[in-house]
Amino acid sequence: MADYTPTSHKAINAVHRVKERASYDAESVNKILDNNLLAHVGFTLPPGVAEEDDWPFVMPMCYGRIEDTVYIHGYVSGRMMKALASDDLPKVCITVSQVDALVVAMSPFHNSFNYYSAVIFGRGRLVTDPTEKSAALEVITNQPFHHADRWNDSRLPNKIDLQSTKVIAVRIEKASAKNRTGAVKDDLKDMQNRELVEKHYSGIVPMRVVYGKPEASEYNAAPTPAYLEPEAMNKEV
Repeated sequence: MADYTPTSHKAINAVHRVKERASYDAESVNKILDNNLLAHVGFTLPPGVAEEDDWPFVMPMCYGRIEDTVYIHGYVSGRMMKALASDDLPKVCITVSQVDALVVAMSPFHNSFNYYSAVIFGRGRLVTDPTEKSAALEVITNQPFHHADRWNDSRLPNKIDLQSTKVIAVRIEKASAKNRTGAVKDDLKDMQNRELVEKHYSGIVPMRVVYGKPEASEYNAAPTPAYLEPEAMNKEV
């Protein structure tokens, strides 16, 4: 598997704050990508399209991964799709994160989260090959269902669907993963101060996503797929 370890402290993916929480191996990065639902995609409009007062954009998107490439999709004339499909292969930053607990300290400066996050860097490429486009749309579709085969359990896209949708591929060139786990870390002098310890709560508040019972549409006549039941959706991944 790829190794994204930065070659210098100036590398774009080098973690500087609490460096011991960082990982640069592909396995750590891919696990975070595969176990979550929402990515935030950062980009700027390419030269010739951007106006003088244009801002950078960060857009929440569903996504999917195949090997070392992350795929996103959108409406054919959408601003992000047009920007990332340009011929100059624009730079893209994609972040994915999950929060597992609130970390509640006596001092607000030690409040935190237990979390996992991945930040990847690459360049946008318009997917034009029909086979790659179909595979990308399939993995994007299946991502929210713990990769169950929702794609083939659906009415597959028709010609109009495909013509109105662009798919962008971002091969991971640089990446980092970062996580925090464990207990509260207050200052030692505060932990030894009985007055503070008795006055201000400290501890962990665990968090997790819980899926409820599926609620069928008014026109639904199909049985509920087993992969949508809470027992399947709430399984640990």
